[in-house]
This record gives sequence, structure tokens and C-alpha cells, in this order.
Amino acid sequence: MLEEYDFRNDTVNPDLDMELKPQAQPRPYQEKSLSKMFGNGRARSGIIVLPCGAGKSLVGVSAACRIKKSCLCLATNAVSVDQWAFQFKLWSTIREDHICRFTSDSKERFRGNAGVVVTTYNMVAFGGKRSEESEKIIEEIRNREWGLLLMDEVHVVPAHMFRKVFSITKSHCKLGLTATLVREDERITDLTFLIGPKLYEANWIDLVKGGFIANVQCAEVWCPMTKKFFAEYLKKENKKRQALYVMNPNKFRA
Repeated sequence: MLEEYDFRNDTVNPDLDMELKPQAQPRPYQEKSLSKMFGNGRARSGIIVLPCGAGKSLVGVSAACRIKKSCLCLATNAVSVDQWAFQFKLWSTIREDHICRFTSDSKERFRGNAGVVVTTYNMVAFGGKRSEESEKIIEEIRNREWGLLLMDEVHVVPAHMFRKVFSITKSHCKLGLTATLVREDERITDLTFLIGPKLYEANWIDLVKGGFIANVQCAEVWCPMTKKFFAEYLKKENKKRQALYVMNPNKFRA
């Protein structure tokens, strides 16, 4: 079953005045991915897979501009939140006071009846004690009906904490974006019922041939290990840490 949102006939939730700027020209494969989402005049919930550097953010902003309802954009960390807020301002005509960031350092609130909130999975799913200001914002997020729930790096969603966002938020349409629809714990199939089916996946070889992304060059480097280091490397608890590093290398950087 497909979850579809008849956003044009939604008279309950207020419209958001937001259009794509003239200089925002989606590439053919980006247009194709959006046509899979909006093929019948409604917004289908699902997942779009595009390689790194192929312009997932423009696809997400374009989807928000077509639906023209309040949008909750979820990213993996505060740096990505800043990047997404910048992309919305770069590609769309959204007013400065209609977009806000909600992180541990930035607790902004948009003005008016509709807007865009960019935050992290952790900020929404966190179950501990919050500051008074954070509690007010999260309460607003819980109580609002979101036209679009836009999820970056959607392969992280099946994790136990991140999937809490679905029980906390109410949205009419869910769009997941990722370059790697892969997980080591085999929970990737959960995304089908949490969000929806894979709507579109671009072949990176075709994008390389079309000159849209750079050609990939892979190199394997073998490094010698001392016996002591190799013994630690083989321990079960360290193998789990290595797997976590693969999923989220930024978390383990000094």
C-alpha cells in the first residue's frame, strides 16, 4: 500500500509561501525522481536514492516547494542542520522568518502559521529531561500536522532511538533521502513500512557518464599490525565499534 497526500485539496493545514528560485534547475534524473513522488498529482511517501554529490538536497527542497505545507526536516547532526537550512534559503524563496533550526545551540522558532523546522533525529527522539525552551519547541513539533517529513541519511532511521520520531511526529507525507540504502543489522527493510517503498534510485555509473558526478577511484591499502594491536582488533567489542564507525564516522572523530 502506498501512502499518498492530496496536498492541493488540504484546506485544514495552512499553505507555506515558498517557490523554487529561477536558478534552481533540477537535472533530468532529479526531475525523474520527483515525478515518481508526484506522478498522480499527489505526494507519495517513499525513499529516493541518489549517489553522493548528485544533489539530494535540491530534490528535498523541490519536494517541499511543491507541497507548500509546513515541513519538518531531520538530519543526523548539527552541521547537517546548518547545511539544510542554507540549502532551503539557496534554492527556494522561503522568508527568513519562516525557517528555523532546532539544535542544542540554536533554538529558533518560525513566525506565522506555516514554516520549515530543520533539526536532528536526536533532538526529536531524545527522551530525557529538556530545558524549558526545548520542551516548548518539541511540544510544538509534536502538536503540529506536518505536510512533509523530510529525512536525510534515511538509512539511520531503523535504529531503535531514531524510529521514535514516527511516534512523536504527525506527517501526511514522508520522504527519505540517502546515498547508501544499506545497514549491517538487516533492518533496512523496516523502512518500507516506516516510510514507504523505494521510489527511485539513480545509477551512479550513468551519472558519471553524463558528467553529473566525478568518476570514482577506489584504492585498497594494506597496513601491517603489531601482534598486540591485532589482538585488540579481533576482540568482539572492538568489532562492534568498527561497525558503528562505518555507519557514522563523524561521531568518532576527535
